[in-house]
Amino acid sequence: MNATGRTPSEAAPDARRIARRYHLLQRIGSGGMAEVYRAHDELLGRDVALKVFRREFASADDLRRQKGEVRILANLSHPSLVTLFDTTSDEEGRGVLVLEFVDGTDAGARLKAGPLPSPAVAALGADVARALAYIHGRGVVHRDIAPANILLPSATASGVHAKLTDLGIARLIDDARITSTGFVIGTASYLSPEQAAGRPVGPPSDVYSLGLVLLECLTGTREFPGSGVESAVARLSRDPEVPETLDPEWRRLIRSMVAREPDHRPTAAAVADQLAGLLARDAAPAAAGEGLERTLLLPSPEGSPEAHEPTAATALLPGFPLPGARPEPAAPRTTATTSRIPRPLRGLRRGILGILLACVALIVVVIAIALGTMSGGGQSSSDPVKSYPAVGGTLGDHLKQLEHDVSNSGP
Repeated sequence: MNATGRTPSEAAPDARRIARRYHLLQRIGSGGMAEVYRAHDELLGRDVALKVFRREFASADDLRRQKGEVRILANLSHPSLVTLFDTTSDEEGRGVLVLEFVDGTDAGARLKAGPLPSPAVAALGADVARALAYIHGRGVVHRDIAPANILLPSATASGVHAKLTDLGIARLIDDARITSTGFVIGTASYLSPEQAAGRPVGPPSDVYSLGLVLLECLTGTREFPGSGVESAVARLSRDPEVPETLDPEWRRLIRSMVAREPDHRPTAAAVADQLAGLLARDAAPAAAGEGLERTLLLPSPEGSPEAHEPTAATALLPGFPLPGARPEPAAPRTTATTSRIPRPLRGLRRGILGILLACVALIVVVIAIALGTMSGGGQSSSDPVKSYPAVGGTLGDHLKQLEHDVSNSGP
């Protein structure tokens, strides 16, 4: 209890501090193991995210015993990873992780508005796959790749459009205690078959889970919904269904990622390369702008399914600055642009055409008059062109001049 008569967990957020330096601002997330708060680090003058574990999962003593693991995770640095700054505890002795704060949303929240365009999925997936390749190379397995753990920053000045969070939670918490409470690390709908079966887990497990996330991003449908038991049973009884309506390259990539046998899946680095290729193929070769992050962050307009098509997304994309990416210009657009003549030139072309037609008509009239004179046996006429109708414009002027010349000419 505190001076207000409430326990610390019930106190107003603006009245709470953790470790005498982290001023809690608001709760931004809650899960089975922890709650996440946005807080202000009064010592360093920056906002951070605090992940406060529930007592049954991690205490301050637990985190102190895991100093080696904390050191490994704190030394990991990658643009697509949410950085772990420190570990501490609150006044109740609960373990607290101090993490980089990412202002934006997460892929799970974004998917509530429907599927993402394929270029946006490629950008998101490439970022996450690069982060996985980085941590796998350092002996770390994430074990909980899910849309809610993929953050979409609102500011992308660094060129990164997705950040992976909740890194290494499995390494910081005692698996034996989690098992005894009936809790399984990992979101049920995205567990790999080996996770669902309780077998050893390695880097291929993260690749499988990312494959399910990419599939959901493209289709807007979760492949293995339902409770934890239902989802796990489905995972062990069938493979994910990859729709034939998807692009062939996307189908091949996702099917390889969700192969039942871990040894048959590509590495995270290979997945990142293939996604970068898909992004380079699909993204518009436009100048830098805000199109991609808006596509990732904002809900799609209701009643406009074309907004989810790659062609509609391309109009929003600024071109993604990836190493080796060579976007190809759209041939139809280039053809249409080169075949279209500017308005001033179209007017000039019409004027020239009119003059040419007038000249042709004039020649025809002259020939007709000459033939008429020859066939008349030298008989004269006071008005040889009197029967011609009046004609306006340039041709009319020429005809009037011809009439005048013929009328005034002598025998």
